Amino acid sequence: MKKYAKIHDAQTRVCEVFIGTDTAWAIARGFAEMDVEQAPAGDWYAAGYAPPTPEKTYAEKRAAAYPSVTDQLDMMYWDKVNGTDDWRDAVAAVKAAYPKA
Repeated sequence: MKKYAKIHDAQTRVCEVFIGTDTAWAIARGFAEMDVEQAPAGDWYAAGYAPPTPEKTYAEKRAAAYPSVTDQLDMMYWDKVNGTDDWRDAVAAVKAAYPKA
C-alpha cells in the first residue's frame, strides 16, 4: 500500500510511516510516497522487506480450534439435558486434529 514513509535502516528497510492528511508537512520532513507493508509485530517496512509471519505452534492452533468457553458450557448443559455427547465429541475432534507433540 502506498503511504508516506521515511526509511530508518537501509539494511532492514524499517520505515517510519506518516499517518495523516497533511502531505506537505510529511514531504517537508523527508517522507516520500512509497509502497510499505506492516510486519506481524507492527513495525513498518518497505514493500517486500517485512519478515514473514511465524508459523503457529500446535498449541496455538489447538487453542484456536476449541469452541469458546461459553459455547463449551452450553454444550455441556445440553448434553446433560438431552443425554448427548456433543461436548466430548467436539473436544475429541480438536485433540485428534492437533495431537500433542
